Amino acid sequence: MMRLERALQRHFTMALGVGVAVLALNLVLYFTAVSRLDRFAKTVKAQVAANRTRLTALEAEDKSATAAVGMIKNDRQVVDDLANKIFLTKGQRLVEVQNLIQGLADSRRLQSTGLNYGYGLLPEGKVTWGRRYLKVDVGTSLSGTYGDLKAFMEDLEKSPQFLVLESFNMNAGGQGAATVQGAFQISTYFIATAADEKELAGRRR
Repeated sequence: MMRLERALQRHFTMALGVGVAVLALNLVLYFTAVSRLDRFAKTVKAQVAANRTRLTALEAEDKSATAAVGMIKNDRQVVDDLANKIFLTKGQRLVEVQNLIQGLADSRRLQSTGLNYGYGLLPEGKVTWGRRYLKVDVGTSLSGTYGDLKAFMEDLEKSPQFLVLESFNMNAGGQGAATVQGAFQISTYFIATAADEKELAGRRR
């Protein structure tokens, strides 16, 4: 009977030891798995945060690109409007420019010696895309009172014909102390045509 009890005690002790060992092993495996899952969760969380940041950046880039495209379209529309409604070609608008300048001088009772012209293409050189413009420089000498000459310059700035006062020079006239002589260089722009380019190329030869 004693032997049986001792044998049972030994088997119980061994079984208990094995059970404790298995339990400890399971606990180690459990905590190892939990630790790995925690690290994985942190990695996934960090990746999700990085992806959100990148997505936000891409959305901002998309908005910026969309805005840029809108600005380009708007700028192109502005250029087209200038070309088709304001600049036009020399044949369409030059006479109006001549009449306007002479009319402004006449309205201010200024004496004119006439108009002289100079031409140039912009941009210079070969153009592979876009439009080329014809710059026309109009020179004129006017005489009158200082107030009338000043008013003439103000009229040029308000003109609907896109006139630019490039330079001017005033000197006392010979017709009395109140008379002033002014030399004015005025420019405007047209859409250059093939005929304009051919004409200017012929003048350079």
